Amino acid sequence: MADIFEEVEEGLRQDRLTVLWKRYGILAYLGAALLIGGVALNEYLKVRTAETIEQNASRLEAALTEVDARNYDNAAGQLTGLVEDQIAPSTVAAHYLAGVRLDGNGDAATAAQVLEGVVGEAEDPSQKLALIKAAYLKADTITRQDLTQMLSPLANDDGPFGALASELIAAKALQEGDVEFARREFNFLRLAQNVPPGVMRRAEQALETLPPVSVDVAAPTEDEIDADAGVLPTDSEAADPAEMPEDAATTDDTEETPE
Repeated sequence: MADIFEEVEEGLRQDRLTVLWKRYGILAYLGAALLIGGVALNEYLKVRTAETIEQNASRLEAALTEVDARNYDNAAGQLTGLVEDQIAPSTVAAHYLAGVRLDGNGDAATAAQVLEGVVGEAEDPSQKLALIKAAYLKADTITRQDLTQMLSPLANDDGPFGALASELIAAKALQEGDVEFARREFNFLRLAQNVPPGVMRRAEQALETLPPVSVDVAAPTEDEIDADAGVLPTDSEAADPAEMPEDAATTDDTEETPE
């Protein structure tokens, strides 16, 4: 009898599994297909990306050959295509393209625009370098406030890029006549840690050329303060008769005494 009950329970379980499979089996097939398709797509994208990077590396090498040959038009066309792809090595290509626009065409504004186009969030070193280069190219044409705003992504950078940004802002402040602000910034760069030796050396040189700290020439002298307070000069401070006018220091010898 126990065997019969076990067979009946087994049959019921099989019937329930059959019903569940008929109802949800399609989902299992779809899940398996998605898993297999996802793995295949991921592998395809990896291969495709690797091929694209390799192709762009070859294109970059060809563009640099044109740069070395001073064929700036051909180099600019090839580098522009790399930058527009927005994948490696497009950021590196932007640096070279900016150089072509600046050295080959003498167009600083376009060079700065190319560099700003790849700055993004200024997270990796190549993007930070692009921001610094663009700021240097635009420093003479914008105000210190605009320059500070432009370099704000590097405000909290305690490395070399932050030091370069502070140096440029200090130089702009000096150009605008704010000597004390420039002095404070150069002093900071001279003493702060993680500042590149070149920046530190330039900061020291800038401090040596700055005018001395301003003195209030309108401030009253000590004698003027004593005079205002009613303090008379001591005997040692009295005027030397030898320094007095001759007619005031001696009496008139020709004056007759009254009889």
